[in-house]
Amino acid sequence: MNQQACTQSRTSVLSINSLIFGLLLAVFSITPALAKPGSHDQPTHEDLVRWRFEATKLTIPDKGGAEGDAAVTSNRYDMLRYGLDLRIDPDEKSLIGSVQMVFSSKVEALQSFVCDLTVELEILGVDHLSGALPFTHHGDSVLVMLPGNLVLAEVDSLTIRYRGQPIEPSFNRGLMFRDYSLAGHQGQSVASMSQPAYAKYWWPCKDRPGDKALSSVSITVPDHLVGVSNGKLLGTSIPEVGWQTYFWREDYPIASYLISVAIADYVPLTDHCSTDAGSEIPLLNWVFPPDADDALVDFEPLCRMLNMCEEHFGPYPFQGEKYGHAEFLWSGAMEHQTVTSIGYGSLLGDGSHDWLVVHELGHQWFGDSLTPATWADIWLNEGFATYTEALWTENLHGHDVYLAKLLQWRRPSSWAAQGPVHDPVPVFPGRVIYDKGAWILHMLRGRLGDAVFFPMLEDWAQGESRALDIVTTEDFIAHAGTWAAEDLGPFLWPYLESTELPQVAFDFNVGDGAAGPQTLLEINLRQVQTTLFDNMFPVEVTMGGEQTTYLVRLNQATATSVIEAPSAVLDVQLDPDSWVLWEPVGTSNPQEGLTAAYPNPSSDGSVKLRFKLLNPANIKLRVYDALGREVDYQDLGRILPEAGYNEVVWNEKNTAGHPVPSGIYWATLEIAGKRSVRKISIVR
Repeated sequence: MNQQACTQSRTSVLSINSLIFGLLLAVFSITPALAKPGSHDQPTHEDLVRWRFEATKLTIPDKGGAEGDAAVTSNRYDMLRYGLDLRIDPDEKSLIGSVQMVFSSKVEALQSFVCDLTVELEILGVDHLSGALPFTHHGDSVLVMLPGNLVLAEVDSLTIRYRGQPIEPSFNRGLMFRDYSLAGHQGQSVASMSQPAYAKYWWPCKDRPGDKALSSVSITVPDHLVGVSNGKLLGTSIPEVGWQTYFWREDYPIASYLISVAIADYVPLTDHCSTDAGSEIPLLNWVFPPDADDALVDFEPLCRMLNMCEEHFGPYPFQGEKYGHAEFLWSGAMEHQTVTSIGYGSLLGDGSHDWLVVHELGHQWFGDSLTPATWADIWLNEGFATYTEALWTENLHGHDVYLAKLLQWRRPSSWAAQGPVHDPVPVFPGRVIYDKGAWILHMLRGRLGDAVFFPMLEDWAQGESRALDIVTTEDFIAHAGTWAAEDLGPFLWPYLESTELPQVAFDFNVGDGAAGPQTLLEINLRQVQTTLFDNMFPVEVTMGGEQTTYLVRLNQATATSVIEAPSAVLDVQLDPDSWVLWEPVGTSNPQEGLTAAYPNPSSDGSVKLRFKLLNPANIKLRVYDALGREVDYQDLGRILPEAGYNEVVWNEKNTAGHPVPSGIYWATLEIAGKRSVRKISIVR
């Protein structure tokens, strides 16, 4: 990597841009001090820090609408542009604003417009070129009657004016108002966290990932604070004494959950990156005043990280705009388009959170530029961003350390308890979408080889043939299959949809072959689990002190491969570098939790849920529908483990005793507070 390509012109802009950034430090009422991780916390990429990072993103599945937008009929139009105009008062913890929505009809006669907004916020009116429009606001949905029917593809717009005090629908979600104290400095922070579907708790929108639009955000705040958002800063104005407005515009399509507001008494840190590929990227970071010096150290590798990402993924997707961070009071980070929100505990001045910085940078390609059509495909965000961490490790320390990093993330029993990679519940069930998602890419790299894998990955990341870059898992599998010149569905889908891993038995025989004694090698593979996987297993054969790797395909219950070796075979090892997710037969150690649901699909009025129980425990059963709403809850009390496994029967009824309709459901079993999930299909 050419470090000279990273032109470093780092400065803390405290005076020249004071009109733009409004840096007047103020003293507020004393608030509890926020502790940075101490030496006992070991702020490195180990279990504790990863757990904290991922735990911040867990969703609460019993929150209505948390899995997707409440306005289920909003698929009748396409969003084209959002225009947010917000006045935010940190003292009052309130906002007043308006959102202009430009949209086009997807049906022949669109009579109404439906969007999402929590009922906790008051709508003051809906404006249209024709005048005020009638509306109803109920159940976190807004229904607006249009002045006339729109024909297919006709473009229209309306503006919703609203106000209120935004609530946090779940801890650390929505628009968060915080006071802070760091190193004796008192400050205020307002920041948004809308993933997966919490944007509606602070602005009216279509709160789903698969309808991206252009956007502009103007933020009016007290003039001692700075308002940061996506895209480019167009300018500022002073609407009245004591207030300042920041005008931001995002000229690339953006999903509603990625539109960001970050407000604090920021110190801006400016830098610039000229990459090897020719990109010119302003690096703009906004941090709390006590963290400015630490942030200079922690953001120092950004240009090298950008170089690495462009090497593997192609040009930075938001050319002509910035990349950077805005600090907020959160445990992890959030990949807001062009301006990641980063938690205060990650700026320690020692570079120990470079994994987090590169993870969120990877999201600019995977999640922000390429956005999943639905939350079922969230692994296309998190698995790819986690794999970016692995590539950064390889870039810094070499291939052997890269392999060790993947082994560090390999925790099959935890993954099995958390459910499948594809279509998980909740949207963020734990590590499985991160680490198993990264492992799936690692396995694909091993199967294709670097010469095919990395061009395939860059071609996917650039997404030049996809309108607005809305993607699905099916799209990725088809794309990878084109580069592989084979159907990769039988390889990838079992890892994505099943919680099993291949249980493989391996043996070999050596006899006399054409090249002489001990040169005829017979390799026998057998998989014994319920789901059949299609894998190409690397088999390393040692002959005369040298190793040669052969690929043996196992896509049925058994496979035998005969190899004529050029010299005597001395040793044979199956997958010694761990390129495939598998376990030897008999070594599986199932953990407590759900192991099966049957019959599945079910049409006979009951589903048996089989689970592993190691010790007596209090157990609770919850069942959720496709929107994440709880439909049934049973406190099963204290249960004793039985030989082999335990079972509980769900009668496919809701808490009121009525049969649930056909559809997809998720059963969750809580064993002493630990949660496991199984997907169920009900067919009436």
